[in-house]
Amino acid sequence: MRLTLSVLVLLIHSVQIAYGQRVYMDAVWAHFPLDGLAMTVLPMFFTLSGFLVAGSLYRCRTLLSFMGLRFIRIYPALAVEVTISAVLVGGLVTNLSWPEYFTSDQFFRYLLNVTGHVSNASLYLPGVFETNPEPGMANGQLWTVPYELICYIGLGVLALAGARKDRRVLLAGLTIFIAFSVLKMGLRTGWQFDPWVGPVTGRALVIAFLLGICLHAYRDRLQVHGYLVTIAALVGVIGFSVSGLGQYIGLVAMAYVTVGLGVMDPPRLGVLKSADLSYGIFLYHFIIQQLIAHLLPGMREWYWIAALSLPLTMLVAHLSWVGIERPALKLRQHVFALECRIMRSLPGMSAWHASAER
Repeated sequence: MRLTLSVLVLLIHSVQIAYGQRVYMDAVWAHFPLDGLAMTVLPMFFTLSGFLVAGSLYRCRTLLSFMGLRFIRIYPALAVEVTISAVLVGGLVTNLSWPEYFTSDQFFRYLLNVTGHVSNASLYLPGVFETNPEPGMANGQLWTVPYELICYIGLGVLALAGARKDRRVLLAGLTIFIAFSVLKMGLRTGWQFDPWVGPVTGRALVIAFLLGICLHAYRDRLQVHGYLVTIAALVGVIGFSVSGLGQYIGLVAMAYVTVGLGVMDPPRLGVLKSADLSYGIFLYHFIIQQLIAHLLPGMREWYWIAALSLPLTMLVAHLSWVGIERPALKLRQHVFALECRIMRSLPGMSAWHASAER
């Protein structure tokens, strides 16, 4: 599931890299059913993340180990990718001199991506890819990182509020956040929920994450049938396509589709049993596609960008898994050891463990 969704993100971005933002918006986001199909990908990604992360939450004894495990899974690979793209790739392809490039405010602003402080300005590097259809942008996919951090923090808050003991807390959190999101949309549009065009919002991704958490909490009541998954997929695509409020219907429908497909447990390919390439594909595909568009301007068609970038990105993702991500995951024992030391020194920390056992 993760691999499929990450490859779909790569395919969608190949249009942006090949033709630029304006054509990208017209080609992908402006026509039914393309817009509805494209808008389902990131919410499904976040729903799947919420479902899996919820399992990690219930397995961890304290918030310390939960956040520690999230940190070692996300941060090392992100830090390496941002550093490579800024120092190596940017340094080689920039049209500025090295002193100008490496002392530029924009260069240092880009490095802030390592800390999760991602903004529209921090996605660009100075003098890089300026002749590409998408000039200057090095890592457009990183705009979702702050919302992922919000998801983890929000889940931690819900856990402190008793979500591990009472799953109704999760439903309450989801309901409150949806109500807040609809209210904010209504105030912004004057309560005119007209059809809209464009990628999903960050708030929608947080809702998708919360839906994944709730589906995990209530998985004992979840009924999955092939025909229901098919109907939900149709509802989701239409919901994302027709109106602003339809997005919320689409989020619920595609959350069911995501978890339903996962519960069906399709057979894995042999290579996927020992490596998780999804995060590496997500991290590296954009900068690789920009490099292809920069080095091979005669092949700036989305299908060439996709065909050339996919195997190269999977290779880099494999190297990331072997060299960065898998070694980082071995640090979990240190996370648990630190947790034990802190729990012994702070008796109050045992309350979390006790509530989990109950």
